[in-house]
Amino acid sequence: MKRPFCLLVLFSLIFFPKNAYAQEEKHPFTAELYGGIYINNENAWLVEPTVSWNFHKYLGLSFGVELTSQYNQPTRQTIIDGYESELADNERNVRWIMFKPALIIKSTALWKSRDDYFKLWVQIEPGLSFACPFHNSLTYEIREFSGNTGHTVDYRTFRNKDLNWLYWGARTSIKLSADRFVFGAGYNISNLDYYSGRRNVTLANGQKFYVPKKELSQSIFISIGYTL
Repeated sequence: MKRPFCLLVLFSLIFFPKNAYAQEEKHPFTAELYGGIYINNENAWLVEPTVSWNFHKYLGLSFGVELTSQYNQPTRQTIIDGYESELADNERNVRWIMFKPALIIKSTALWKSRDDYFKLWVQIEPGLSFACPFHNSLTYEIREFSGNTGHTVDYRTFRNKDLNWLYWGARTSIKLSADRFVFGAGYNISNLDYYSGRRNVTLANGQKFYVPKKELSQSIFISIGYTL
């Protein structure tokens, strides 16, 4: 009997301290915009609008929608039916949209001004990513050449198999509030397979489309927000 009672008391102390309710906070909701780059997976940027609800002084929930895309990726060529073929322009760069619910865990203030106008703290956000690639296939343009001049005569699409769409992630950031504005910078790590939408594509020659090996995705970011 002692163990359940102790657990109940501990739960109450953590989640229901007298002065920690979000109702005592003037502005429990925050709208933020994150922007950054992936520091692996070649060249890729990310933008993520997020809304969060701080229902507790040190806890909250957030929901974001991340858009990410590679840029400046080279043309990928292969032979299809004896013709030179290259990846369609709009499929050279991998692109994703991800829906990201997360738990917010906030530290106590590392520093604050006497009037509480400025506050500095650390925030950790473990969560999930429900991810959808813009293309779960690859389309090649089949090119025919007359001398040095080439033109597209047909298209061929190759489907991908075994797409992974659910991932975990953890975002760590340092936050500075100035009245109702919130500024941040930090680091994110997840098991996102950036190339999952083309990892298992088999081309016309029977070979798999080459993508880098799987690795943990890492990104850095800055953010700006406003409490509501």
